[in-house]
Amino acid sequence: MRMHAVTVLTLLGLLALSSACTRSVSLTVLQPAQFKVPDHIAKIAVIDRSKPSNGWLNVLEGLFTGEAIGQDRRSREEAVRGLTDALQRTPRFRVIATGVEMSGSKAGVNLPAPLPCAEIEKICGDYSADAVVAIESFDSDNNTSTRTRQSKKKNKDGTTTTRTDYVANMRTAVRMGWRFYDPTSKTIFDEVVTDDFLEDQHTGSTERSAVSGLPSQVSVTRKVAFIVGQEYGMRIAPVYVTVKRQYYTKAKGFSEQTAQANRFAQADNWDRAAEIWKKIEATATDNPKAAGRAAYNMAVVAEVKGNLDLALVWAEKAWTQYGNKKARAYIDIIRRRQYDATKVEEQMRKKV
Repeated sequence: MRMHAVTVLTLLGLLALSSACTRSVSLTVLQPAQFKVPDHIAKIAVIDRSKPSNGWLNVLEGLFTGEAIGQDRRSREEAVRGLTDALQRTPRFRVIATGVEMSGSKAGVNLPAPLPCAEIEKICGDYSADAVVAIESFDSDNNTSTRTRQSKKKNKDGTTTTRTDYVANMRTAVRMGWRFYDPTSKTIFDEVVTDDFLEDQHTGSTERSAVSGLPSQVSVTRKVAFIVGQEYGMRIAPVYVTVKRQYYTKAKGFSEQTAQANRFAQADNWDRAAEIWKKIEATATDNPKAAGRAAYNMAVVAEVKGNLDLALVWAEKAWTQYGNKKARAYIDIIRRRQYDATKVEEQMRKKV
C-alpha cells in the first residue's frame, strides 16, 4: 500500500490567486486521520522492531546497491522521529519515544511475525502506555544512472557548436512496514506497508561532475524516512497542520478602502477589515468585480475566525452572484473542511 497524505494537504493548500493583488494568511487546522482509533487508547509507545535479524545480509546488499554502512539504522531513527513529530501535533494521543530497538525480519524487507500479546503488554506496562506502534520492517535502495544530453548553440560568426552535458539521476526508495498493537483487545489495530521514493537530478559537463553534484544517499534516505514516519502519524491521528489562504488587497474603484482593510488584516484586526469589505460588497452595485472580491474576502475572514458555515455562505455569494472564479474553488475547500471537521469530532477520544 502506498500512502499519499499530501493529498489532503494539497486540497487545503494555497488558492492560486495573482500575487500582485493578494496577500496570504496562515491558518492552523486539525486534519483528520484515516480512521478512528478506539477510545481507550490515549497513550502510545513507539518502538523500532525493524532491525534486521541477519545484519550481514544487509551489508551484502549494500555492497551491490551502494548504500552506506549504517544508512538504514540512521534512517530508521529518522522514521521514528518523523512519527513522533506528527503524534506530538495531535490532541488525540500522548506519544512516548521509548528508544526500544528490536530485531525483526531476516533482511529488513518483509514483515516478521507479530509480537506476542505478552510482549506488547510488557512494553505498555513499562511505559504506562495503552498501545504500541512499531516499525516492523525497513529497507532502502539507491539507484544512480547517467545519460547524455546534447544541445546546439549558434555562435556570433554563424557557426554551430554542439555541447554534450551529462545528467545524473538518483532514485532513493524506502519500504517500511508498520503495526499498531492494541493489548486491550489483543488485536493488531492497523497493519500497513509503505513504499515511497524521491528522485534527484544534477547536470554536469562530465559524468563525474554530474554524479558528484547529487545529494548524499544517506541524507536523502533519512529525509524520505522522516517524511514516511510523519505520514504514518497522520494516518492514525488527527494532526494540526498549517495552511494558507489568500485574500484580495485591491479592487478597482475602492483603492483607499481596500488599502485600509489590508492594513487592518495585516494587524490581525479582522473585524475592522470585515467592516470595510462588507460595506464595499453592499455598495458596489455597479461593480460586480469589486463586490465579488469583497465577498470572497468576507469568506476568508469567516474561515479565519472559525465560522465555516458563514465562510461557505460568503464564498457561494462571491461565485453565484458576482462570478468570482476563485470563489468556486474556495467553495470546495470550505466544504472539505466542514467534512473534515465532522470526521475529527468523531475521531477525538470520548470518555471511557
